[in-house]
Amino acid sequence: MLRGLRVATGLAVVVLVVEAVGAFLSRSLSLTVDAVHNIPDILAFAVSLGALTSAARGSTEKFTFGTHRFEVFAGLLNAALILGTGGAFGYEAVVSLRSGTTFAGSVDPVWLLVAAIPTIGLRGLSLSILGRIPRRVRDLNLSAVLLHMTSDVAITGAILVTGATLLIRPAWGWIDAVAALVIALILVVESLPLFRDGWDVLAERTPRGLSIEELSTSARAVPGVTDIHDVHVWSVCPSLVCMTAHVTVPEMSLQDAMTVADSLRGKMEQEFGILHATFELEAAGQGRSGGAGGQSLGPRFAKGQGSK
Repeated sequence: MLRGLRVATGLAVVVLVVEAVGAFLSRSLSLTVDAVHNIPDILAFAVSLGALTSAARGSTEKFTFGTHRFEVFAGLLNAALILGTGGAFGYEAVVSLRSGTTFAGSVDPVWLLVAAIPTIGLRGLSLSILGRIPRRVRDLNLSAVLLHMTSDVAITGAILVTGATLLIRPAWGWIDAVAALVIALILVVESLPLFRDGWDVLAERTPRGLSIEELSTSARAVPGVTDIHDVHVWSVCPSLVCMTAHVTVPEMSLQDAMTVADSLRGKMEQEFGILHATFELEAAGQGRSGGAGGQSLGPRFAKGQGSK
């Protein structure tokens, strides 16, 4: 995974150089906005590499869940950079269209195509490398970059169409500003789900796609479980979902109670991808704590706690 990220980072730097040179020589606004928005990609790759390296060190006394949250902050930073790029160049495109002028002079379609053709190949290769990383181990930042790069390939295709059109119709200089405006709008729209996903994690929202009712129903199907309540599910980062719950069981030995808890943890991981689950067992008839923040009395085991 880290090797794939390093290769993708190198390819992104090459794309930035190719498009920057092409944007300068072609005087194209659409190629300029595409070149500038490579910078958030490179920063996101670098931050993702740092986050994964840091998270691999595991937990410490100061960071008991490790540094997984760093991935969320990185994703939000990437979203802010994408939104800023889209907003700034979207405004520039609107100004160009309203004034009837070009960004920096007449667009040279040849240089536009010279930069766009290798770019689409490099981006396709990078997307293929990152696409091989299993979804279950992708952090928010990396998922954001993958989503972003998928649209980047489409954006480069639009730039190719713009260059080809200008070769045929040199007088249609406005088409470059239209392409830039479309690219800017794509970037703005792209950033919104990234903000939403980051907010969900920081607000400790139940992860999208998980239902407390479905979790509870599945838990009640575990042998020995009679009820489950005070269920809390949240994400430390999108790849690390946590859960706590109070579980009602009949009077049983400590060994049997541990078996029930292990079965619950296995079921939650296999069916819902919850990697960190903690269950507090309560004997039937013990009663509930009376709310999400209440304290239970703990499990009541049969006499001898496992001895017979």
